[in-house]
Amino acid sequence: MPLMIIGSVVCFVLLLFLYIVGRNFTLGSVIEKLSIFWFRLACAFLFLFIIHLIIGYKGISIPVNMFLAVLIAAFGVPGIVGGIVLLLFL
Repeated sequence: MPLMIIGSVVCFVLLLFLYIVGRNFTLGSVIEKLSIFWFRLACAFLFLFIIHLIIGYKGISIPVNMFLAVLIAAFGVPGIVGGIVLLLFL
């Protein structure tokens, strides 16, 4: 059962990605967009880790998790601000 749920989510995300790319997509453009997203995700994890180290000395814990990394990778600076506000005020 969980395998079916994971498969359906992956299919949905793949179809959504292909819809976003548009009608005239090639394998090169798909790979380019995926590589840009993975690079942004890696930079988001690096940024979260640096923030975790800096703010950790003040006694505030900022976790390094997948939700915050995807939020930062998808939205950029507003994602950073939104993630920190969510963590500090909730």
